[in-house]
Amino acid sequence: MDFVSVRQAAQSLGVDDSRVRRLLHEERLRGTLVGGRWIVDADSVRDRKLSAPEPGRPLSARNAWGILAMLSGCRPPELSGPERSRLLARLRNLAAHGELSAARLQKLLVARAEVRRYRVHRGAVHVLLTDPDVVRGGGSAAPRVGADYVASGRAEVYVHPDRLGKLEAGFGLVLDTRGGNLVVRVPPAEAWAFLASDAGGAGEDKDAPASVVAADLLDAREDRADAAAVGILEPLLAAYAVRPAGEGRRRGITRT
Repeated sequence: MDFVSVRQAAQSLGVDDSRVRRLLHEERLRGTLVGGRWIVDADSVRDRKLSAPEPGRPLSARNAWGILAMLSGCRPPELSGPERSRLLARLRNLAAHGELSAARLQKLLVARAEVRRYRVHRGAVHVLLTDPDVVRGGGSAAPRVGADYVASGRAEVYVHPDRLGKLEAGFGLVLDTRGGNLVVRVPPAEAWAFLASDAGGAGEDKDAPASVVAADLLDAREDRADAAAVGILEPLLAAYAVRPAGEGRRRGITRT
């Protein structure tokens, strides 16, 4: 029988260490205490990963931004009352699931923006990240929203669709569909007010809201990025958990 550490199990499942310990205590994962520390049966980790629900259809860009706005405590842009009610039900369903599937969340939110990859001179990256027309996202904003993730060698920004051409010309961006060192996401124009809502004033650096940064991290499809994204989203979703009368507030993820 092969065993893995709690941290390794958490990275494989796209959850936090504390979630793995909870699953072990609830006997939903198999493991053994050795010297006061859990080691986890690798087969049970694989079985749980394979039995996770399949991702649903992607949300439209309009609804994806609605979900992200609601997670940030903002009024969803351009949505009607019935649309907001449906998104609220979706959030409650995700919260009730109790365990966030990184693959499911990534697919739900993937249509929120057009993604373009470029090559840009390394010496221009820092200047681009502080340009007033962009909002930093993903790994470029992760440390500033408290995410335990650093992406080396790749910058990520959002730009308003009306400003994309200016950015391309101003920094000599060269499209590189095989990767590049710059990811530019172009959201619908109506999402921009929310996207820039956490940004500083004129002349200040701008970072996307934490929920948006988490969605960007999910797009990386890396275990470390998944774990960081879930660590951001878990406490945001906890606000939508429907608890029976008398039950205490759901505990958010804690990092060790």
